[in-house]
Amino acid sequence: MPLKYIFGQDQLVADFVARSKRATGFAPRAGFTDRKLRAIGIAKTDSELIPGVVDSELIAGIVYFNHLPEAGTIEMSVEALPGQHWLTRSTLAVMFQYPFLDCGCQMLITGISARSTHILRMLGALNFTHILIPRACGRDEDGVLSTLTYEDWVAGKFCQKYGHHLLDVKIEKAA
Repeated sequence: MPLKYIFGQDQLVADFVARSKRATGFAPRAGFTDRKLRAIGIAKTDSELIPGVVDSELIAGIVYFNHLPEAGTIEMSVEALPGQHWLTRSTLAVMFQYPFLDCGCQMLITGISARSTHILRMLGALNFTHILIPRACGRDEDGVLSTLTYEDWVAGKFCQKYGHHLLDVKIEKAA
């Protein structure tokens, strides 16, 4: 299934991600408050995303927030509807090119519940480093802070295989 990447609908995508109970990145359930957040929506190409309309067309969303240019860091929160095939090699390119190539960040940060072992395995395969934070998700639930440096991204098997780190790799993006 071909996908469409939606840019310029930051708040719509952020609301979609914040409403989820499963979103990665310790997403605030009341919504994102970072006025400088950026988001990428992911939709099937057979649907149209209309500005201001309910986000039923979205199958996944990626929100970048707490960008600290002086430190070269940015945080990421991700959500996807169950049963959707959205994590493709093109999505991986878009997901990591924004913080590392467009923003010039040296590190990407995300947080996950320690119970989400499948997500932690996936992030490990993408070269993320994990740090256990006791009780970060509540009194009875540990969290994991996962970080990915630019160098670890470039050295990762997907980046090496598909050349996502090269500026001439073009991904189809919808405005």
